[in-house]
Amino acid sequence: MLTGADFVVTGEGSLDEQTLSGKLPIALARRARRQGVAAHAVAGRCTLPPERTAAHFRSVQALTDLTDQDCANDSALSARLLAQCGRNLADRWIGGRTDEAARSV
Repeated sequence: MLTGADFVVTGEGSLDEQTLSGKLPIALARRARRQGVAAHAVAGRCTLPPERTAAHFRSVQALTDLTDQDCANDSALSARLLAQCGRNLADRWIGGRTDEAARSV
């Protein structure tokens, strides 16, 4: 499934304790790790501290970290923020840029 992939991006409405109990993003991150592929997460919100996500995801981006507005009820805003997350991933991770400064989101 991940053969030849440089990295995988997975998403969830809320990245939280329930996610860590085995929901799809964690299952995908585990599969990716077994194949030597980095996993990145994009979520509407993330309630987990970085030390809880670092074992699974190279980076985590939460829409709520990008705006003070209510993106949960504004699909146009969410679409713009998701596009921004895609650009952030491309800027930081495509082309071999994996320095520590690029890891913080």
